[in-house]
Amino acid sequence: MIEHGYKKYAQYEKAPFVTFIPKGKRNPCQIIKGYNPYILILNGWDNPEPEGMWGKAEIKDKVTITATKYTCFDQRYRTDFNLVVDLHKEKFLADYRELVEVKEN
Repeated sequence: MIEHGYKKYAQYEKAPFVTFIPKGKRNPCQIIKGYNPYILILNGWDNPEPEGMWGKAEIKDKVTITATKYTCFDQRYRTDFNLVVDLHKEKFLADYRELVEVKEN
């Protein structure tokens, strides 16, 4: 079961929502996004896994050090995500991504 669309939510006249039953669960969950919505619904269970936020791990004096690829809230995370999922457009059921321009520094 999946339902999706737009509805009024708080001060937003047109907020995207998704109601679904997660794999292995019985009860439905709902996601509603008002500000800066970013919801993408793909058909099926096995969908692309975008690259993680972490860079290459480094071992120094028996301690593993990892750092993020970009700083917090960097729009390039979304750009990287879009590059991966846009290759699977044939699986899209709904696209509620608010696409934001990325400014190069």
